[in-house]
Amino acid sequence: MGQQMYLGASGQGGYFTNPRLSKTLRYALQPLMKFRQFVDIKEGWGKGVGEKLYYDKISKVSTAGGTLVETNVMPEHQFTIGQGSISLAEYGNSIPFTGKLEALSEFDINSPVQRVLRDDMASVIDKSCGLQYKLTRRKYIPIATNTGVWQSRTTESTIASIVASGTMEIGISVYHIKEIIDHLRGKNVPPYDGQDYVGLFSVNALRTISDDSEWTDAAKYGDPERLFAGEVGRIYGCRCIRETNYLLNNLSGSGFGEAVIFGAENVIEGIAVPEELRQKIPTDYGRSKGIAWYGILGFKRMWNITDSGQTAHIVHVTSAA
Repeated sequence: MGQQMYLGASGQGGYFTNPRLSKTLRYALQPLMKFRQFVDIKEGWGKGVGEKLYYDKISKVSTAGGTLVETNVMPEHQFTIGQGSISLAEYGNSIPFTGKLEALSEFDINSPVQRVLRDDMASVIDKSCGLQYKLTRRKYIPIATNTGVWQSRTTESTIASIVASGTMEIGISVYHIKEIIDHLRGKNVPPYDGQDYVGLFSVNALRTISDDSEWTDAAKYGDPERLFAGEVGRIYGCRCIRETNYLLNNLSGSGFGEAVIFGAENVIEGIAVPEELRQKIPTDYGRSKGIAWYGILGFKRMWNITDSGQTAHIVHVTSAA
C-alpha cells in the first residue's frame, strides 16, 4: 500500500501550503495516447460479460467471381467466420491523502491529484494498447540504407526477447517505409483512413527518417486540422507519428529506434468498465481520503498472418531475432 500524503511532509503535501512557491503547480510531462487513437474498433459490451470478449473475423469469399455463361447456373461460394477473443483486465492506480491536508492546503488537493492520475492513466493504457501492435508476427529489419529483411515469426515474441538476441544495424529510412507500404498494399491491407497508412516512430527512428532528403514536412498538409495527435509529416502514403511513451528508442544499444506501420483493422479494444476517476469513500471519520483511476478493458490484434484469407495488418520495424 502506498504511503498517504499528509501535511507534515514537504515531499508529500507541505508544499501545498508554502506561500513562497508559485501558484502554478508544475507537473512532470506525460505523453498523450498515441497508440490508442488508432484502435480500429472500440466495443463497450458493458458489465457481466466475463473475463473474455469474443468478436467475429470474416474472411474473404472462398472463390472469386468472374464472367458467366448464359446457360450455366450462377456459381455459389462461401466465406468463413472465425472468432477472436480479448482478455479483459483491471487497470488502476490511486493516491491517498489525509483530511487535514485537504482542509488546510492552499491549493485544491483534488486538482493536482486528478491531473497526475490522468497522466498515469493515459501512459499505462497506451502501453497496454501498444503491446498488441508490437506483438504482430510480421517483422521488418533494416540492414542497409536500401535493404531490409522480412520475418514472419510463427509465435508471438515480445520486444524484450528480440532485444536480448539481436541488434539493429541501421536506422529506418524513407526507402524502408516505401518497402513496408508496398508490402501492405500488395497484401490488400486497407489503408487506415481509406487513403493513407499510419506509422508510429520512436524519436530516434523518426530522426533518421527526417534526415533523409526525401522527407516531406507536415507543413505541406492541405488540411492541418485533420492531423492525428503527434503527427509530424506524411511520405509515400504513410502518416508519420512521433511516439515517446512505449516504443524503444535504442535497440540493443545501436542508437536506432523501433516503429510500427499499419493499416485498417489493426487492434480491437474491449471495454467492460470504461476508465474513470473515482473518489475513495472517506474512512476514519473523514480523515483518510483518496482518488483513484480504474477501468476494466483489454486490447487484441484483429488479424494475423495465419488467418485464412488475411495477412498481418501491422508491421513491426525492429532488430533481428
